[in-house]
Amino acid sequence: MSDRPVVVVCEALDPGALAYLTANSEVRKIDKSQLDEHIGQADGLVVRTYTQVTADLLRRAPRLKVVGRAGVALDNIDVPACRTAGVEVVHTPEANTLAVVDYTVTMIALLNRRFWFMDKPLSAEEFHQARKHTFGRFLRGLTLGIVGMGRIGSRVGRAAVGLGMKVLYNDIQAIELDYPAEAVDKPTLYAHSDIVTIHVPLTDLTRGFINAEILSQFKTGAQFINCARGGCVDSPALAAALRSGRLSGAAIDTHNPEPPPADYPLYGLENVFLTPHVAACVPQAKLAMCDVVYDVIRVIRGEKPKYPAAEGSF
Repeated sequence: MSDRPVVVVCEALDPGALAYLTANSEVRKIDKSQLDEHIGQADGLVVRTYTQVTADLLRRAPRLKVVGRAGVALDNIDVPACRTAGVEVVHTPEANTLAVVDYTVTMIALLNRRFWFMDKPLSAEEFHQARKHTFGRFLRGLTLGIVGMGRIGSRVGRAAVGLGMKVLYNDIQAIELDYPAEAVDKPTLYAHSDIVTIHVPLTDLTRGFINAEILSQFKTGAQFINCARGGCVDSPALAAALRSGRLSGAAIDTHNPEPPPADYPLYGLENVFLTPHVAACVPQAKLAMCDVVYDVIRVIRGEKPKYPAAEGSF
């Protein structure tokens, strides 16, 4: 029997990351449905978004030293239970930051400068008719409200200021910024923002926090962007706000559940852009997420990890 540490990998990893793990451990690449069969022998566990690391799972993992999340958010991992069990949690908090910032800024532009691509030749009449019916508004002078001013939110704010927007923000911590932005309470942010974007982890505080009551506080005609976590938003309430005109548009990348069911209330709305949880799906970002394997091996060797999980990190 091998005395090499066992690392169980439940979701897809880059071949280079798998090669590194293989060189430094016994790798068991499995489907997450097979986790119960292997967790008892695991010294390390590598997951992405959909494998749930619970207190019950930890009780069946006596050898487990570290859980590595190839990504940023930690809502699928019971971090306090891991701490209690003496299991370190590591992740890649900086891997997808720029990808999600790019997505958010793109959606701000799309919501406010809607246009149609020419996918076929147009007659002179069609060409000039299209020009008459396009519409939009300058981003300059609009107010962007950012809930969650961490790695992603603060960079979105910087980009918005560069586009001439005013930035309001709310965060549970004091934030130091090197550009003009105003810290306000949430009701003020909702009431005065032309666009609201959220960049928060899914926690007990944020689960379903964008609900009917909160949406009623939004400025009439505001827009909403969510590429954080689907569980932060009450989708039926959001759909109702979009139908009523309380909100004029939305861009939604994360959903609850995933994939959304056939009766998802946001389907079929003309003023909504829906994307399938792809804000971070840039090759460089996906590759960087796999760097979690280095911290997994560090912890197994008894070394200090570079990116241990911190409560509220996003």
